Amino acid sequence: MKNSEILINLINDNLNEINDIIDCLYITPNSCAKNKLLNRLRKNISNITTLVQGLEDSDSTNILQPDTTRIFTEAELSTYNGRNGNPAYVAVNGVVYDITNNAAWGGATHFGLSAGTDVTNQFASCHAGQPVLNKLKVVGKMVE
Repeated sequence: MKNSEILINLINDNLNEINDIIDCLYITPNSCAKNKLLNRLRKNISNITTLVQGLEDSDSTNILQPDTTRIFTEAELSTYNGRNGNPAYVAVNGVVYDITNNAAWGGATHFGLSAGTDVTNQFASCHAGQPVLNKLKVVGKMVE
């Protein structure tokens, strides 16, 4: 089972418990017991917040798998320009990313840059130190 599936199961468990606690709150007349239930509710909400953050972190991690890494030449990358039904890819620091469905790259362009190219220098001058690449799918790597 993948980490994301485990996290989703834990989130669902917490949501089910929250629903049970809410049901108990409706029928519990004692204010002390209600406070205990409310504290459990807060704990479950806190758990879900932590689990969602873990899910976001696992989804935004781009790890290249050595056996499935596709190798791109500059000429091959240029065919992935988002035109004529082709996906849109860009390279940054030797890694090729899929930007096909990225809103910032609508129309396979981004502030004068075009898909199908190596945008390493432009990325470094504009987005250095920002984690924007972590949200993109890695599809391969460039060769010289």
